[in-house]
Amino acid sequence: MLDRSRPGLRAISTPHELAEYYRHRTRPLYRLSEKSSPPDIEAAGRALRHEFRSIGIPHTFGPRIDWTFDKTAEGGLAPNNEWTWQLNRHAEWLALSRAYRDTGDEKYAREFVAQMTAWVRDCPMPETAGNVPRSPWRTIETGIRAAQVWPELWFRFLRSPSMTDDALLAFLGAYIDHARHLMAFHTTGNWLAMEGNGLFHIGVLFPEFKDAAAWRDTAAGWIYAELDNQVYPDGVQIELASGYHHVSLNNFLQVYRIARLNDAALPADFLKRLEKMFDFDVYGATPARRLPVVQDGGYYDVRPALREAAELYPDRSDFLWYATDGAKGKPPAEVSHAFPYAGYFVQRSGWDPGARWLWFDGGPFGYGHQHEDKLQILLEAYGKSFLADPGNYTYERSKWRSYFIDSPSHNVVLVDGQPQRRRGARNRMEYVVKQPLPHVWATGKESDYVEATYDEAYGGSAGKGVQHTRAVLFIKPDFWVMLDRLTAIDGNEHTYEALFHFDCPVRADGLRVLTQNAGQPNLTLLARSGSDLSVKIVEGQEDPVQGWLTKGISAVRPAPVAIYRAQGRTAHILYVMAPAPAGAADPVRAVEPLGADPAAARIVFHDGRTYDVRFTPGKPAAFARSNRP
Repeated sequence: MLDRSRPGLRAISTPHELAEYYRHRTRPLYRLSEKSSPPDIEAAGRALRHEFRSIGIPHTFGPRIDWTFDKTAEGGLAPNNEWTWQLNRHAEWLALSRAYRDTGDEKYAREFVAQMTAWVRDCPMPETAGNVPRSPWRTIETGIRAAQVWPELWFRFLRSPSMTDDALLAFLGAYIDHARHLMAFHTTGNWLAMEGNGLFHIGVLFPEFKDAAAWRDTAAGWIYAELDNQVYPDGVQIELASGYHHVSLNNFLQVYRIARLNDAALPADFLKRLEKMFDFDVYGATPARRLPVVQDGGYYDVRPALREAAELYPDRSDFLWYATDGAKGKPPAEVSHAFPYAGYFVQRSGWDPGARWLWFDGGPFGYGHQHEDKLQILLEAYGKSFLADPGNYTYERSKWRSYFIDSPSHNVVLVDGQPQRRRGARNRMEYVVKQPLPHVWATGKESDYVEATYDEAYGGSAGKGVQHTRAVLFIKPDFWVMLDRLTAIDGNEHTYEALFHFDCPVRADGLRVLTQNAGQPNLTLLARSGSDLSVKIVEGQEDPVQGWLTKGISAVRPAPVAIYRAQGRTAHILYVMAPAPAGAADPVRAVEPLGADPAAARIVFHDGRTYDVRFTPGKPAAFARSNRP
């Protein structure tokens, strides 16, 4: 497979000469991780003892490591194929590499070589796609190893005395098998970003092979096409999950970095087309500078990404502002922002850490990692999270995984106790939109407004019998008015339950729900009275599961959910959500009917402010302020 026309390869005739060639070549280049202080040897010590951890679940192997073993197949654990797959990302090998870097102790190199050569022997490249349970060759692991793990191992241990000729060539052969496997079997979505990144790295780092140019060109073509295929015009990755947005972005960036370091060709506008993906960080982040938990994505601190972005795009003063925590640059030009294709709408009072912030989901289901949560809201204010997403839970088959991806764990409305049901398309591309879904969005100095509708199916007999329109008016800078308009298009009566999941203690007083954060900011959630409207608090319930948030990705914790319940052919549930800074009292005195209009209310604050608010379908809500004695 070697290209014998390349200088340095013509005269090679023995395995030793080929090993020596690789030990002494000066290009291509790769940046190894820098030395840490103090030395990071704890994880490497576990690797020496064959104590491995995957998806947070530990296991100790004996002298032989079985790379196809599945810890979750043992009794007492929920089945989860990810245990085996992620074991084969070789995090323990990176720990050995960094301990070797920090200490120079050859025992770490010896252990790496022993584990690596055993892996190569025991895990040969399959003849078919490895995307099956217990396979070390699932294509995303193949891509992750090739781009994000094995390059450091290759360059770190290349000249170690423990890296014999046989070991080096076994490593090289396995690396080249990664390219062959990725060329033969690749997928779509964020997986293709990882697969393409891995293939591109192999083509750049091993140009001595006849197929290296094809590997580079193929991978670059995949990645360049994916900048359109999996990134909406508003910059959001089509899976609509905060973490997976950065999975794709990071893999695109890694392709750019290794290409720039080694003068490998990419399309001229490659970097420019990546810029819009950083806008999701800028405008989607909470006041704490992190993307919220949405879909299967966890909280994501955007500042490290925007520090790199500030270097890549020196004309973006907002990137620099984020990168320096406001010491340099300028705050973003907009305050509130719409991502119309993703259907994410962000209302905020400003850019200070105590800003009032609301996230509204009025968009499509998402290409992957979806939750049944259209029209969900999240709310943070004065540095405190109030209305929360339940979080991402490990990809096992259990009641907890089912609960955390379904409507009952989100801030949405259930119909007759049934969740939203968008899942089930034969082709996931049906969840990707060519144009933004219908919505209303308006932002201005005094207010923001967003409105969207869920008119798809609910579970059970509810089916497509109900249409839910949710509208949120932000009266700047300090409170929101929200209307849930539920219409029985089947003509039948239904029960409607609006859920509000809190990340703090609460108590209910009539239709008023108050958070109980002593000496900290609090939130008042108060609904306008109605003859059939009631509210109850549920926390830590297991049958049926209700009132929980995730704790990490594989544990749960009880958390209160306020459930407003109404009945009828139609319902108009109108709420005020008013946060208060630390030490301040409940600011809302009353939410009163305004004539006979079910979509209107008078909101009275204790400080004398009064607002009359009217919602009209398809138009921004109207409001007027007055002061009463």
